[in-house]
Parts: sequence; structure tokens; C-alpha cells
Amino acid sequence: MDDIDFAILEHLTRNSRMHSTEIASTLGIATSTVHKRIEKLQSSGIVKQFTVLVDPVSIGMNVTSYIGLRIEQSKRISIINKLKNVNDILEIYELLEPYDLLLKVRTFDIHSLKENVIQVINNIDGVLESNSLLTTKCHKERTCLLLKK
Repeated sequence: MDDIDFAILEHLTRNSRMHSTEIASTLGIATSTVHKRIEKLQSSGIVKQFTVLVDPVSIGMNVTSYIGLRIEQSKRISIINKLKNVNDILEIYELLEPYDLLLKVRTFDIHSLKENVIQVINNIDGVLESNSLLTTKCHKERTCLLLKK
């Protein structure tokens, strides 16, 4: 990756719908160059996807929770693969302490959190303990944002 790739990524992280022509104009390069570089960023896995960040509360997703799990390490891969299939689990992180895994969960209400997430997690073979933290309000949330060096 060079400075042009970073500049393209900077534009796309601010607005993933920005057209290649607009990016090219601001960078002073050809639109075809921007388009080819975006394709290369996608095929190399640097750009995972283009997406929309939705206000969860406005669509009824009123509960955001973080769940810490202690697990049997010998079953780690199997547990992670099962967790990936739970729709309300948005993110899965491995930790050093105090848990083995940390999950970010977003769902409609406490009932769906219990039924669709916590109960499912507690029935996965190898999960030793789960602890939930319920959030009350989000003050900042965004995807990775690149800024000029």
C-alpha cells in the first residue's frame, strides 16, 4: 500500500458511497486508477465490505450488551464457530483477561437477549461461565476511520 491507497481509504472510511470520480478529482488522478485500486483493496482483503451504519435504537434494537465468556481452551475453535452463527452477536474478541472471549451483542429487548443469546451461549459445550454487561446509552460508535498521517 502506498500514499494513494491510504488516501483512497481515507475517503472511503468517511463515506463508503463516495464515487470514484469524486475521489479521483480530489486526489488529482484518473478515475480508472481509483477504481482499479479499490478493486485491488477489496481482492486483497484490506477492504472487507462497504456497509451502512444504522442507528440501532431507531429500528428497535434497544439492547446492546457485552458478554464475557470463560471457556475450555481445547474447545475454543468449536465455540467461536458456533458463536459466529448467532445473529445477534455482532463481534467476537479473544482476550487475555478477565475473560477468554468478549462478545458485542445487539438485540431488541431483554427477553430476546436471554432467549436468543444467553441461553444459546450457555448451552454451547465448553462454555464455563458467562457474564453480561448491559449498556444504557451509546455516546460514540463508528467503524475504523483513517486520518492523514
